[in-house]
Amino acid sequence: MTGTLIQPTIVKHILTGILLCILIIAVIYVMPLIGVFAWMVLPLPVLFYRLKTGRNSSGIIIVGSLVVLVVFTQNFAFNTIYFGSLLMTGFFLGEFIEKHLSIEKMVLYTCFAVLGTCTAVLFVYSLTSAQGIEYFITTYVSRYHELSSQLFSESAQLYPEMKVDRQMLEKASSLFVLIFPGIFINSYLTMVWLNIILIKKVLLKKGIKVKSIENLNQWKAPEYLVFGVIALSVLIFLPIYTLKIIAVNCLIILMFVYFFQGIAVVSYFFQKKRWPFALRFFFYTLIGVQPLFMFLVIGFGLFDTWINFRKLDTAM
Repeated sequence: MTGTLIQPTIVKHILTGILLCILIIAVIYVMPLIGVFAWMVLPLPVLFYRLKTGRNSSGIIIVGSLVVLVVFTQNFAFNTIYFGSLLMTGFFLGEFIEKHLSIEKMVLYTCFAVLGTCTAVLFVYSLTSAQGIEYFITTYVSRYHELSSQLFSESAQLYPEMKVDRQMLEKASSLFVLIFPGIFINSYLTMVWLNIILIKKVLLKKGIKVKSIENLNQWKAPEYLVFGVIALSVLIFLPIYTLKIIAVNCLIILMFVYFFQGIAVVSYFFQKKRWPFALRFFFYTLIGVQPLFMFLVIGFGLFDTWINFRKLDTAM
């Protein structure tokens, strides 16, 4: 998949990769609203050039992008960990796609590889800086809490006619902080899944098929995860606060796994019935913005474990 390239071509690809990464990061900084979508595709340039030019070139793209970013922002610690983790996501995804691993292993190994690398970098940074690792983590958690509180307060000011109770907003902000780990992991899993889908389309245009990511609409979560859902649902009702918070976050993550399975079911039927792209886009947007449809898709994914909608359709 990587092929042999002459030196000037490799340099051109490296510079192009760095430029694409910096442009996407610039969009995240300059236009926060659009930045959410830019954040989702930041790993894509590294992923593409990892498969196209190899391991060394993609590593240079990551380092070069981070150097440019640190020079312009003068914020070494946060940018190295945050944006570095996103760029490394593309790198490790490329590694595991090239090894033709199953989709489950591909996603899990990428998550663990990025987490392990970031933890190591964070540990080394804490040893070389004046503050310890606890200070580093506490600082950014407190900043996030302040940001979320500010966001809820601004929402109340923007919509005064709704007469939203400020105390209720503060409780919602505190709850959001408690379930933030689950929400963050889900957003990260969404980013990984989206980049797999995008690179699949890019590779198909170049006539390259990767078996492990070819039939994503056939994907099913392991059946034993159902027992995890049942166990976590029971733990939520136990009078142990810490255990309850952990169970809620884990349940949020599992529900999102079944959301992916539900999306696979929906995608299967869209493809089977050959629905036009405009209609598919409309329904996917509806699922993304309307919680009722999102829960419906989660239900499809969960019950597909027993009913197997796609097999049922084949039998008919």
